[in-house]
Amino acid sequence: MAQSPFRLTLVALGTLAIGGGLWFVTHSFSNEPAASTPTAGLQTASPSVPGTATVPPPTVDRAAAQAVLNSPAAQAYQTRLQFAADYRRFIQDAARLSDEERQRQAEALAKEVERREAATELALSEALLLQLGLAQAQGGDEAEQKARAEQLLARYQALSRQRETLAKAPDARFSQYKSEEKRIVDEVLTLQTIPDGLSRDQYLRQRLQEAREQAYR
Repeated sequence: MAQSPFRLTLVALGTLAIGGGLWFVTHSFSNEPAASTPTAGLQTASPSVPGTATVPPPTVDRAAAQAVLNSPAAQAYQTRLQFAADYRRFIQDAARLSDEERQRQAEALAKEVERREAATELALSEALLLQLGLAQAQGGDEAEQKARAEQLLARYQALSRQRETLAKAPDARFSQYKSEEKRIVDEVLTLQTIPDGLSRDQYLRQRLQEAREQAYR
């Protein structure tokens, strides 16, 4: 029996550290997000029991709760939940959409996946898995799906290799600092008099600190 194009493609995902991506997909897009409210977790007053003191319910600082909800972290979290819901809804409803609407939604979600990956909100493996899901949901015969899957895989593998190369390349600012560091050390070692009443070590540390700040400014 021939394997599906996406089964063939997923075999190669090991090169992109698939573990985190599988967790993200299965947890973020398979489970309904838990609802939360500013008063979640607050206890309510229990019925009065004869002979016991009634404990008033804790008050809620609505201004503080709203400030938390309006914080960048909370807003970003809500945006992630909305994206997860939009993605899950598309995957579930894709077959019932018109060709034009299915294509429009798939392209919009694909761009959002790219944006989130570029912003380091998604790992490459996560982004690839999400893109594969979108490509599969667009339908078509097996040859079309396999072609889309292989194109995505080639694209993300190339991006992964490119980033590995950049990570191994020497940082220009670090190279600049190391060159300046050698010059400063040689200069300070030959000084007969150290400025500002400092010891040679103190003056050397000062000069090197200035060089680091200059290089990474």
